Amino acid sequence: MGGIAPARIVIINDRSTRMGGATNLAILSAELLRRRGLLVTFFAGDDEPGDRPAEDMINLGEAPLLDRRRSDALRLGLYNPKAYGALSRLISTRDTPTTIYHVHGWSKILSPAIFRALAKVRERVVLHAHDYFLACPNGGFVNYRTQRVCDLEPMSRRCLTTQCDKRGLNEKLWRTARHLLREHLFPIRSTPAQIVIVHEKMRDYMLRAGIGDERLETIRNPVSPLAGPGLAPWTRENFVFIGRLEEEKGYKDAARAADLAGVPLHFIGDGAGRAFLDREFPGATVHGWKSKEAMHDIVSAARAVVVPSRVPEPFGLAALEAAGSGLPVIITNAALLSQEIAASGCGLSFTPANVDDLAAAMRRIASDDALVHRMSAAGVAAAPQLSHTPESWADALIDLYGRMLPRGRSDSGAPAPLPGPRATGSRSVHEQVR
Repeated sequence: MGGIAPARIVIINDRSTRMGGATNLAILSAELLRRRGLLVTFFAGDDEPGDRPAEDMINLGEAPLLDRRRSDALRLGLYNPKAYGALSRLISTRDTPTTIYHVHGWSKILSPAIFRALAKVRERVVLHAHDYFLACPNGGFVNYRTQRVCDLEPMSRRCLTTQCDKRGLNEKLWRTARHLLREHLFPIRSTPAQIVIVHEKMRDYMLRAGIGDERLETIRNPVSPLAGPGLAPWTRENFVFIGRLEEEKGYKDAARAADLAGVPLHFIGDGAGRAFLDREFPGATVHGWKSKEAMHDIVSAARAVVVPSRVPEPFGLAALEAAGSGLPVIITNAALLSQEIAASGCGLSFTPANVDDLAAAMRRIASDDALVHRMSAAGVAAAPQLSHTPESWADALIDLYGRMLPRGRSDSGAPAPLPGPRATGSRSVHEQVR
């Protein structure tokens, strides 16, 4: 590994309680780094959890924006002064030349205010792009009104005049203002920032937003299978959807396609769409959110996992967790992983929002035991090559930190460039570049 070891890593995230997605990865990184003997401070916007991800915790005790009165959410979502004050104090009293600040999530509680505090140490800041909020005002590169992937240049005239937000025009204007404020406080178009992307294809989206290529580094997410070896999905019937019950996740498409295909469908997850499923598809089984341990019996009875998202999912964790367990995957080709899933032989892809296409894929898997058997074996073999293990992910993060620290500042005050961007997509790739 290059560079020197950081004295401390400050992990910054909206939440410190396990909620799935980016928060689980932020917590996992804290645990892995601590096991390596590194000092970790976890800075979060919520209340301190019972299961602390680090011994050194700073929690603001703030509620997520969606749990606040609308007027407060609009104000604090743009700028949370408590977040700025606490992070600014941390930096002014505890910063060292070898402290790394790693931002995982900021849009739910912390707000762009944290970037005002981080500007003074920006050469040691890592921005982890679990979503597209650094590049796209609505965070998804998707038009939520049409439920189609957006091909516009972010913040262009056409972007600004297109009503793409899921909650309305006022929300689009607010998100645009937030995006402008974040860029003003911590410009990543004009001044390079160290940005971790979780899939190589995210690079094209970042470049479209005017973000320079020189500080984009691919580090794919760590994946652990949903269940251990020994599943026999070719002897099962159930199809399983895992995720939030929101429009962009395609849960309605999954329900309608399963109805057309005549196959049983189980949902692991929750959200605004639960009432719709209870009303329109009473034959579907909705389990709500489950821990990985509690999911075991559900996935053990599954024939395949369906990932029908209508947006360009940056990674698609559920797809690789399923494939690594030996479960075939049906995935929309809007997902960045879809070509790799199909090419490896562990799943099928279909056209986003096309219920007939999805139903046809379900019928094919439901009717062909031999195909499911082949896909199961292919998934177990392919999944480890498409992602990091937790340990190799920690290696990649520490390697990045080490390469950031020695560069310092040039005489002009601008950050000196890192060595060229690298892709660490899987364990085998990571070992080649170490």
